[in-house]
Amino acid sequence: MEIYVVKQGDTIDRISSIFGIPATEIAFVNQISYPYPLVIGQALLIPVQDSLQQYKRQVNVNGYAYPYINSKTLQTTLPYLTDLSVFSYGFTVTGELLPPAADDNRMINAAMEFGTAPVLTLTPMDSEGRFNNNLISALVSSGSAQENLIRGLLEILAAKGFRGVDVDFEYIKAEDRDLFTSFVARLSRELNPYGYWVSVALAPKTSSGQKGLLYEGKDYGGLGAAANSCLLMTYEWGYKYNYSSYR
Repeated sequence: MEIYVVKQGDTIDRISSIFGIPATEIAFVNQISYPYPLVIGQALLIPVQDSLQQYKRQVNVNGYAYPYINSKTLQTTLPYLTDLSVFSYGFTVTGELLPPAADDNRMINAAMEFGTAPVLTLTPMDSEGRFNNNLISALVSSGSAQENLIRGLLEILAAKGFRGVDVDFEYIKAEDRDLFTSFVARLSRELNPYGYWVSVALAPKTSSGQKGLLYEGKDYGGLGAAANSCLLMTYEWGYKYNYSSYR
């Protein structure tokens, strides 16, 4: 790491050219926001090439898709994804796993070709394609149903080459909050030893006491500890059927 003192006429691009280091790296290390204003006499930390690697940022990009996704859309998008969540696998009140109506092998194989991790999305969908919180209650309150489900998940994960499971349960009853957290923790304990990760989908909220079916049934802190990762469902910010802009 070197120190550079800003002089008259300096810009971040000029300093970048002097040291042969991307301007974005200098801005990141020094926490300078666009349009990168500089002040004469300002001391900048300049990362030398050997130290740049520690400042590299890594972003995981996930995409949800139905098995009937257009092949061209899939092929065009996969190079930019780290994970592809197949939507979705359901289950019965006794924990029997239900595959999607359409075959998902095409999208799983395509994901693997691009080095993208295929992920099984688990949802409590009823026969009409709606989230059913009674299914959730039946599962989280029954040890045998969870055992059946986990057994089925391990079989399908191995057979199809999935890398993990995304638990996308919505409209959970408030009284099932802690049971749901325990279920996610159990799922992680059972799947992690086989190399499969568990993520949980959460609706973004603005306060810890926010009311509503999307929020009251989930212990955000507990789920963060129980799962390997969390996904924020930003549909409120932008969705194919309804777009909203938040600043």
